[in-house]
Amino acid sequence: MRVLKILGIILIVISSTLAGAAVRVMEVINDPSTLPVPKAITKIRQVIQPLVLSGDEKISGDSELAAVEVTTQEQAPSSPAGRDTVNILIVGLDNVDGASRTDAIALAIFDSVNKGVRIASIPRDSRVYIPGRSWDKINHAYVYGGMRLLRETIVNLTGIPIDYFVKINYKSFPRIVDILGGVDLYVDKRLHYNDYSGKLFINIQKGQQHMDGKTALGYVRFRHDPLGDIGRVKRQQKFIDAMMQKIKTPSIILRAPAIISELIEAIDTDLAPLEALKLLQFTSSLSPDRIVMFMAPGKVGFSKNISYWILDNNAFALQLAAKLPPAEESLLEDNPAINIDISPENANEREERLERVAELRDMIMSIRILNGDGEKGLGRKATQIFQRIGIEVPYTGNARHYDYRATNIIYPPDADESIKRGAQALAELCGITNSALVHPDRTATSLTLILGHDKDMLFRRLEHMSS
Repeated sequence: MRVLKILGIILIVISSTLAGAAVRVMEVINDPSTLPVPKAITKIRQVIQPLVLSGDEKISGDSELAAVEVTTQEQAPSSPAGRDTVNILIVGLDNVDGASRTDAIALAIFDSVNKGVRIASIPRDSRVYIPGRSWDKINHAYVYGGMRLLRETIVNLTGIPIDYFVKINYKSFPRIVDILGGVDLYVDKRLHYNDYSGKLFINIQKGQQHMDGKTALGYVRFRHDPLGDIGRVKRQQKFIDAMMQKIKTPSIILRAPAIISELIEAIDTDLAPLEALKLLQFTSSLSPDRIVMFMAPGKVGFSKNISYWILDNNAFALQLAAKLPPAEESLLEDNPAINIDISPENANEREERLERVAELRDMIMSIRILNGDGEKGLGRKATQIFQRIGIEVPYTGNARHYDYRATNIIYPPDADESIKRGAQALAELCGITNSALVHPDRTATSLTLILGHDKDMLFRRLEHMSS
């Protein structure tokens, strides 16, 4: 497997979170002055030089990677069929009693026109029709017929063609996490399970944890609670978010050679090297809000006394067909999304404003606040402002990343009308005029405000509205 393929797959397998690091590695190789640690350059070269392109793809000289990058830099990813999307099947493999089985299944859709990536997780217990077999759990497709049959099953389920596949073996997962230096994560409840036959022992306490590779593997594999595989998918996505934050740290660059070496052993794919590079460059150019993860919707059900995840095929089809809001709708410095027009008022206008605030407050009741900007103390400051207005804030925490350029309002996809009205009321109160910033989100458990880089404008408006 060649280095360009490895670098591209780094971002794909871990839901595009390693793209920044991979691009930085390439920058360091081409311009060593960008990294003030000469030994790091040597180590990176020692890993990459033996893996460079060979045969017809080879470009001589130390500028090889730079030359390849130049030839593909302006090219958007393209599917073999000439569509606007590249669809990649991502599979995590577990080894049980000497046989491989799919323990995680996802479909990544790279949209070059709409400039975004959507990643759909499909629970392994999903009840689907496996061509040539019968109705069964989707993870059995790989056991029956390998990647070919799993691929055919996914196409039959979604109606979406699959251009490439990526397989990663779980046995390398702990070593990759250890190379990263571990991952910090808050565990919502104690996870405890012993499987003596499978030699799987999980005992993770509730609370903030620094996970090494062994603990992290137990966290993403645990499924022995009332939510079963659905809870595990949510934990896997939460772990990806935590890993994303870890990978953004500068120290990861020094560990890139070891990560690449480990991935060589862990990954199998049919992606061509140059196509992998184009995907890498495309994804690394996206802001974090253009990479969206969601789970195939459905509910727990039974057939012949066997538990399944019964997919809501109509809802899943809508999710797969949905497009991200146009990238240009994101907040720009010269196009603020928050209205902070504070003009002089007379007594009647002030009274009308305060009456309207009271009406909005009654529709909102309470909100969760997440810090999507990164500045310390934002949750506490926002809580104090909202409480002065009369809106309770029972929970504050950190968002999935700190690169929200605009403040967002999110709510559960299955929220009732009162929650949706509350979201619109909150948008009016905050002066958020861009409707794309008020939307359902699978990670929301209730009405939630994610503070972005425009938080100062938001605070100014709220303080005016409550005065």
